[in-house]
Amino acid sequence: MGMEKFYIYAQLYESERRFHWACVQITLLTGKLEDFNKRYGRAGQNEDKCFRNKMRLQIWVAEGLLQNYCQYACLKKNKVIDLRFLLYGDNPDEGETLYAGIEAYESAADVEDGSAEEF
Repeated sequence: MGMEKFYIYAQLYESERRFHWACVQITLLTGKLEDFNKRYGRAGQNEDKCFRNKMRLQIWVAEGLLQNYCQYACLKKNKVIDLRFLLYGDNPDEGETLYAGIEAYESAADVEDGSAEEF
């Protein structure tokens, strides 16, 4: 029984670490996406079509990465909640579980307002 508990602690530590780094990446990607949207707007004001198309592609890539990181973070958070329940018997609140939220977003534009929905 002792080794199983140690293994669960190790899984919990690893899942929490990966969840933390996914959240860091989400924060960085959100900042990049805001920057890309500002640059896209400036390119539209300056009527620079080549740069505007390049920015639109970068926005799409950033939105795709953001959506994937959000899904990954949701999966890791659910795993952390499950492992904590196994170890400590903590019953998560209703708002703490994210099982239904993974497929709720069809695009990263739904996750982050101010994205490039005007295309």
